[in-house]
Amino acid sequence: MSPASRDERSDRAGPAVAFDATGTLIETAEPVGEVYRRVALTHGVDLPAWRLDDAFRRVLRRAPPRSAPGDDPSERARSEIAWWHDLVRQTFQATDSTVRFADRTAFANDLFETYRRADAWRPRPGARSLLSALHAEGARLALVSNFDHRLPDILEALDLAPFFEVLAIPARTGLSKPDPALFGLVAERLGVPLEALSYVGDDPKETLAQIARLGVRVVDVRDVARLDDLLDVLLARTRQEAS
Repeated sequence: MSPASRDERSDRAGPAVAFDATGTLIETAEPVGEVYRRVALTHGVDLPAWRLDDAFRRVLRRAPPRSAPGDDPSERARSEIAWWHDLVRQTFQATDSTVRFADRTAFANDLFETYRRADAWRPRPGARSLLSALHAEGARLALVSNFDHRLPDILEALDLAPFFEVLAIPARTGLSKPDPALFGLVAERLGVPLEALSYVGDDPKETLAQIARLGVRVVDVRDVARLDDLLDVLLARTRQEAS
């Protein structure tokens, strides 16, 4: 269901909420190892999915932060692709150091594009109903993610993009969480002071603490079973101010 039109939304001034993307609103539709194995098979490499999944998680934990340096969006996109290609290379090396692809770049490109498609992702339980309810309450919503330039395509394909007034990703802004300038930019684009902004994410605890120190109200999505359980929490401040 797409968001209601502005005429159908509540006349009340709703909250300003910024959401993380992966792990918060969306998640992979299958285990990473299953997808890596399936794509690798088309390039003549066969490794167990469970070993690929384990290697991916180990490599990701120690990977350097994703960065998108440069003033030009296309330059940032190239940097993001290079980061992912290296992650894929390390994942397969950690799984089996003897593995060789006939064309590793072609394989990495295929895998990268696989995760651009909607069927590689799904909304997390309660995500769509929470966004719909917030939208109906007049909320102003932003997406603040360190994911790469594929994210707009993924959100469009999942029909989640229309909920958001602001989409802040490194490829567009040149900024990453928890940079204070990023949250200042998001608050400005939503038309609210930083202290009026709430942020919902599953970032590491220290990252959430850094964001909270900016004056942003932080909600750890891991504290609830379903996203739509957050509706009352996110509306509470607005209701208090209205009373």
